[in-house]
Formats: sequence, structure tokens, C-alpha cells
Amino acid sequence: MANSVEIDRSPNPQPPIHPWSSLLIRDYRLLWIASVLSSLAGQIRNVATLYQVYDISGSAFKLGLTGFLETLPFIVFGLFAGAVADAFDRKKLLIATISLQLVPNLLLGILTLTGAIQVWHIYALGLVGAFVEVFNWPARAALIPRLVPPALLMNAMVVNTMILQTSFLVGPAMGGFLIDKSGLAIAYFSSTLLFIPAVIAILSLRASGKIEGPRRQVNLRSIVEGIEFIWVQRIILSLFLLDFAVVLVGFYRPILPIFAADVFKTGASGLGVLYGAPSLGSLLGSTALLMAGDVPRKGVLVIVAALFFAGSLALLAISQWFWMAVAAVLLLGFTDSISVAIRRTVVQLLAPDGMLGRAASLITVFAQTTNGLGALLAGIAAEYWGAPNALLIGSGLCFLMILGICIAIPQLWRYRS
Repeated sequence: MANSVEIDRSPNPQPPIHPWSSLLIRDYRLLWIASVLSSLAGQIRNVATLYQVYDISGSAFKLGLTGFLETLPFIVFGLFAGAVADAFDRKKLLIATISLQLVPNLLLGILTLTGAIQVWHIYALGLVGAFVEVFNWPARAALIPRLVPPALLMNAMVVNTMILQTSFLVGPAMGGFLIDKSGLAIAYFSSTLLFIPAVIAILSLRASGKIEGPRRQVNLRSIVEGIEFIWVQRIILSLFLLDFAVVLVGFYRPILPIFAADVFKTGASGLGVLYGAPSLGSLLGSTALLMAGDVPRKGVLVIVAALFFAGSLALLAISQWFWMAVAAVLLLGFTDSISVAIRRTVVQLLAPDGMLGRAASLITVFAQTTNGLGALLAGIAAEYWGAPNALLIGSGLCFLMILGICIAIPQLWRYRS
């Protein structure tokens, strides 16, 4: 009698998720490479334009106007860009937007090289570059769920978020080095060259960028549908409201110069440390999420992160020593990165393919608008009550708003992916 063989019919265990798991997937790796290169190019251009505007004009107002004009297209056209990403081939949109980014960078380099550059040139070309970038983000975010399995979606979104965090650190440093060593024109031309391999990487994707289902029209109704979807999806709505509440009363970055100059009297070097610490904290937070793998209780994690954010605001407000303030802003960056990554992941998990572009664009529009309002409120509060007191009040309001959202939408605490 033949020996019987026992067959294991139990389901295969889920393979462990490593920090680099999503990068092992060819198409996602190519999209990641394209994103890294285009983000670095954008940051090099940004630091070059800011440097050049101030060099030409010597005006702080014109310097501030530069940043405002590059943010404006995201607020005005963000929702429309999301509708476009849900109506057209997302791969072709990425190829088009990255290719078009070559134009403003190249023209800035040529105008600088010939000595014809003026501030209005920088404004106009900066607006063009920002307008094109508005259409790049929702198309890129909406393509990610097609490239990775659901179990790796959070890993992929965190890696994608780290692209921006790293570019904010590395890009300006690269731009400053190029400006000092080779001049502004070379900085612009170098950023232009980075877009070329980025386009090649997108062209090499095997996955299709076509939208599933029938072709959709880009009109006001399609934009309204995106807003209605967020309203109906209570989990996504609660995440948006949580972010809005915390940032609105706890946007601390605009008043950091007051801490550096008046509270700790550290000057520009101390201000640089205070501004750099949140970026370092964001990288550490993203790294922690990558090490944790796919966290099922995402609702609990985002609420806990928001509570620690509110507590870190209070820690910054009562800081008696500079190192204590640095630790507080590092924690603020750490907790904020966790909230951002989870919000983007949950949106990608819950939104159908035909809604991904609009959902992603709503995140961008929401963030830009909230940052602007938060900066305004922070400045007013610091003017009337002083920076430390403004943060203490903001911290208390954060705790109250978090509690209110949890009571109003209890599904968030119970949410599991």
C-alpha cells in the first residue's frame, strides 16, 4: 500500500512586508524613479527662482509673492485636475505633464544665460510650471493602486510620500550647490535634464493607464461627484475633517521665526534647525510606517497621531530650552507624516478606480487651503497673544476638535483595512 501524502490545504500565509517591498515591483519602481527625478527638478527650480527674485528685486514682498503664485494653481485648478485624471489615460497624462515641465525650466535657463531675465518672467513661468504640476499629482496618485496589490498599498503610499519629504531636504541643497558653483543658468538647465529620464521611466511602464469603465466627461458635475463621494464615505470625511481641524488651529511653521528670534534668541542658524527638524521627523515617521508594514487599525493610529500632534504643540509652547523646542517640532513632523500617509492610503483603498483622481486632487486642494488659513490664524493669534500662548490655545482646541470628530463619526476609531 502506497504511503499516503498529507496535502496542506490551508491558505498560504501572507508574505512579510518589508520597507522596500513595493519597490520590488517593476512598474511601481519605474513610477518611483520618475517621481524622484521630477520632484528633485521641481525643488531645484523653486530654490533657484526664489534666489533669483530676491537677487533681482531685493523685495521681501516679491519673494513672498513668488511662493503664493506657485501655490495658487493648486487651489484654483486642483479639483478640475482630479476630474481630468478620472477621464483620460493617466499614463499619458504623466508623460504629457512631465514633458511640459521641460518648457519653463528651459526658458528660465535661456533667459538667465542671455541676461534678459526679469521678475515677471519668473512669475509667469513659475505659474506655468505649477499649473502643469497640478495635473501631474492626481494622475500619479491614481495610478499607484493599479501597480501594487492592496496589501502593499500603504507601503507604496508611504514610499511615495517619502519622495516629497526627501526632495524638500535634498532638492534645495542641490539647487544651492549648483547656484554657488555653476550659476543660476546651470541650475535651471540641470533641473531640465532630470525630466528626461523621468519621461523615459513612465514610457517604460507596462501597466495601462486607461480608466476602467465608460469614458467620463470633464465638467462641473464630475467635480461635484468627487465632493459628494467624500461626503458619503464617512471614513474619508472624518480623515479630512481631522486634518482640517488639527492644521487650522495648529499650523506652527509661520511662527517659528518668533521662537528663534525672541524666545531662544538663536538667530538664523537656530531658525534653520527649527525648520529642518519637522522634515527629519517626517522621514522618521515614514520610516517607522515602512518598518511596521500594513497596519490594520488605521483609524486608531491616525487618531493617536493627531493626539500626539496636539501634545507636541503644547510641548513647543512651554519649551524652556532650545533642544526641547527642536524635539517638539521633530515630533510634530513625525506625527504629521503618519496622518498624511494613512489619509492617502485610506483614500486609495476606498475610492473606486473612476474616482481616484478626484479623491487625490481633493487631498491636495484641502491641504493647500488649510495651510493657507492655518498660517493666517497662527499669525493673528501670535500677534495678539504671543507665539507660546497661541500654540497653547491651538493645542487645547486640537484636543477638543479631535474628541468632537471621534464622537460625531465613531466609525473612524473602529475602521480596519
